[in-house]
Amino acid sequence: MKILFTGSTAKQTDDNAWKRARVKRIDDSSIICNSLRKQGYIVDRKKIQWGEDLSEYDIAIVGVGCFGSNNYSGDIFNSLYALHKIPNSLVFYEDWKIESNMKSFKGMLKAGILEKSIAKKWSNGKHFYGGVDNPDFDVDIAKEIIQKLSNGFYDALIPAFDWGNKDIVRKIIKSKNIYNLDLSPYVLENWNVNLRPEPQEKKKAYMLASLVDHRRWVKKMGLTWPVVYYGAKSIKDSIKLDTETDVYNECGKYRVILCPEYPHSGSGWFRIRYVYSALQKSIILTSLNDLKALGLPYKHIESLSDNELDDYALQQRQAIFKQAWNKEKFDSRIKEIINEKTSNVLV
Repeated sequence: MKILFTGSTAKQTDDNAWKRARVKRIDDSSIICNSLRKQGYIVDRKKIQWGEDLSEYDIAIVGVGCFGSNNYSGDIFNSLYALHKIPNSLVFYEDWKIESNMKSFKGMLKAGILEKSIAKKWSNGKHFYGGVDNPDFDVDIAKEIIQKLSNGFYDALIPAFDWGNKDIVRKIIKSKNIYNLDLSPYVLENWNVNLRPEPQEKKKAYMLASLVDHRRWVKKMGLTWPVVYYGAKSIKDSIKLDTETDVYNECGKYRVILCPEYPHSGSGWFRIRYVYSALQKSIILTSLNDLKALGLPYKHIESLSDNELDDYALQQRQAIFKQAWNKEKFDSRIKEIINEKTSNVLV
């Protein structure tokens, strides 16, 4: 069986892209491709172009992103071509900003917007969207695929834990069939994370590690313990760490790890913070929807005694690990998904 893995960004189309990034952490696409190849599938991970012959592929996994974003402008239209030529496809919704993605799809369907977007150019005269100057590019086909995406025509692949209500995601992306993958066993392996870390004395403070500035959410939470930021360039005193292993080790120094709320909270969307906090026996402070999905009570953390803090951390740890995957579960699940989608094809 031959699988095409393509998408809208370098990390979706290039095996080595994550190794060149500022924060060198293995990406979701690499984890999926590595697992499939290990199990004997032939996986071509690459950029594609309109007009390219894709008839050799039995199935495609196609990463999509947000129209209007510089991050996705290079190949987002080219990725639509894969969906057009390979009907047996899975749409890979990697970005947690899925609500913005769907709004951008719908926005492109408004009268004249798609045509105007295709004509958009950089100051050097190069088209903002890659591939639209290809003589084989067909705006009507592009519009048809965007409409299908907006209507949830394609089955979806998402990074998500087993816990959580996936109907919350379904309301956003509309797909009837949504397959989730818990990436944590391979993320932990990639960074040689110590699964039994030595206990550290924990500060009564909050750690927030993110490249995004979440100070507005923090302010809304009304916290009185100190909040220590990591990673965000826009925060002057944010601490920069070199590797994901460093982030994990820092988690052990704090009583509480912050996990900002997002539009699809309660769905179990994959966020490695949950696993890091559980391994380090720290508390994760997240949305009420996520706590409910995990079967956990809300507690006012700053009013708890040291023993109560320890107990709550243990309760969270047990809930998070209860449905955690190992590498064997990940491998078998992605194989099941591919086989289900290609049930008429022999592996």
